[in-house]
Amino acid sequence: MAEDWSADVKRYDPDAPDGVIAGIVRYCGIALHKRDSSLVSFGDPAETARVRDNFLKKKLGLTQPDSDLDAAIAKVGERMKGDNFKNRVTVYYLLTRLFGQEATFDKNWTPGDSPGAAGLGAAGLAAGAVGLAGLSRDDPAPAASAIPVTPAPVKDAAPVEPRHADAAPRHVAEPVAEDRDGGFGWLWWLLGLILLGLLLWWLFTRNAGEETATTAPVATETVSTTAAPADTVDLTAAPAEGSVTIPEGAGVTTEVRAGKPVVKVYFNTGATEIAPAFGPAAAALKTWLDANPGSSLAISGFNDPTGNAAANAELAKSRAGAVRAALVTAGIAEARTEMVKPAEATDGDAALAAARRVEVVVR
Repeated sequence: MAEDWSADVKRYDPDAPDGVIAGIVRYCGIALHKRDSSLVSFGDPAETARVRDNFLKKKLGLTQPDSDLDAAIAKVGERMKGDNFKNRVTVYYLLTRLFGQEATFDKNWTPGDSPGAAGLGAAGLAAGAVGLAGLSRDDPAPAASAIPVTPAPVKDAAPVEPRHADAAPRHVAEPVAEDRDGGFGWLWWLLGLILLGLLLWWLFTRNAGEETATTAPVATETVSTTAAPADTVDLTAAPAEGSVTIPEGAGVTTEVRAGKPVVKVYFNTGATEIAPAFGPAAAALKTWLDANPGSSLAISGFNDPTGNAAANAELAKSRAGAVRAALVTAGIAEARTEMVKPAEATDGDAALAAARRVEVVVR
């Protein structure tokens, strides 16, 4: 999806550092390719929980209590309430700014890189957090003294009691009216039990297949190569193709086809999460390309034959996109990679575990 993510961010912070925005765009990866997954729904508790757990905790490494992180997400949602479509890149930027974590996405960033940083409370940035009151789409950034700053707790120190005065108010359920139908209230209980029985029957009798895990949009923020093992991969010593053991579930193998390396990434059923072992393999592919300037990488996704064919084809494409994004993150120029659709993406000849794969072929 063609979108000027930087322009949307700068509606809130005109001096937002381009390097930080570009880093967030790279991190989001294929989640930005589809309209649904490129937006954040603040009204969906499951979605805000994913933002808290995957982005704030895993990516930014924050250790504050969930209540503090939820309050920060609510604060960003309040700031963006005027937008019908809340872009994921803008939401992540505002959260990154709120906790002073710009260096996570741009190692060369310093608090003095842009006038906006100073105008939004340099003292708050130094403490690890800054208020969002100045990040308005229409108003210029106020002076630092006008910004309410709530310092984030130090990781090794006792957590600071959060203040939720400006957080979005919690919804208070209205009391249920007393049944006045003279004995027909049991009918609603009966209908509820019938519906529950039908739901349980559907859950336990539907066909198992890869499509069972593809109903929700896939977010690449769960795909990471930073936790890869420290050992390295020597592609020049890789065995011949077909002589390695295929992992059961997520894993990575390196082989040789026609004298050139082939890296195969295997996935759990219905999943797009890349095994951490891909980190060393991606680094080895970069070393190979650096030593062979005329080489490039062809990336192809495959799926097993179980489940819905259309859903599986989309799943294979998403896996290939996730692998490509991880290669770019490892430092390989995107221009030296190409998504190649195989003649037959559904591999019915291989075992199911072997069919759920993405091949990265040096050519």
